[in-house]
Amino acid sequence: MKSMTGFSEASLHKDGIQFKCFVKSLNSRFIEINIRLPNSLKKHEGWIRDSIKKNFARGKIDFDLNCTTPAKDQLKLSENFLKLVKQNENVAGSKGIELADLTYLDLLKLRDSIQSDYVLSAVSLKSLVKESLSNLQKNCLQDGESTKRDVKKLLSKMGKSIAKIKKKEKQNTNHVAKKFQRLKKEFQFKDQEINVNEIVSSFSKADINEEIVRFKSHLELVTKLSESKDLIGKKMDFYSQEMLREANTIASKALIVDIKNEAVELKCLIEKMKEHAQNVE
Repeated sequence: MKSMTGFSEASLHKDGIQFKCFVKSLNSRFIEINIRLPNSLKKHEGWIRDSIKKNFARGKIDFDLNCTTPAKDQLKLSENFLKLVKQNENVAGSKGIELADLTYLDLLKLRDSIQSDYVLSAVSLKSLVKESLSNLQKNCLQDGESTKRDVKKLLSKMGKSIAKIKKKEKQNTNHVAKKFQRLKKEFQFKDQEINVNEIVSSFSKADINEEIVRFKSHLELVTKLSESKDLIGKKMDFYSQEMLREANTIASKALIVDIKNEAVELKCLIEKMKEHAQNVE
């Protein structure tokens, strides 16, 4: 079970520049991807999007990559940068172009002006993307394990609750018989005056056996589903709705307080499970 909610951060230092990758995931019915990259790296958006799709099936995912100079390196000039400046200065000199001596402040401004266009190598970028997505995967799986434990507790409570309802099932139908006998005695009905179809209909309306059987079946399916490594979010959401429908029917057919109370408890547990279902892949 994997959650759709997570966050990860990965960073890489290259030539005095820090590349930071932030990936955030929120729950969504479908896969939604939003990628923000520096201008010099926008050409890589295609394969980054494909990488995200390979790792995540659902969720709203924000991928943000930026480059900055760390605070401790704000006044540093990398050796590669200085070599590059010197080389170009020599080239200009060989062409007969005289350049004024650059001050330290000029060099800092020059470095900052080209930093935003710094091109990270494809190998380094892939490594950074892979690390950030891997961290997000771990985060989502960890959160998913927590969700799985809670779902198991909810399923266990549902099992106990439906078992209590099963024990009270006969009392529910007997309630109809007792009510019929009381009315027969009170109004002194004769057997030939009794409408059998109405009696059968009354017993049918109080019979909750079918709902109990279907609920137990859904409960078993969701229990197996919670152990699956496949995508289960949509299926779990569907079964939650089916279980809620059975619980509502049991509540409407219930003629005794104990069954009504247990049906309400079931509905509360199902709603909690439904929330979890909407937050897992």
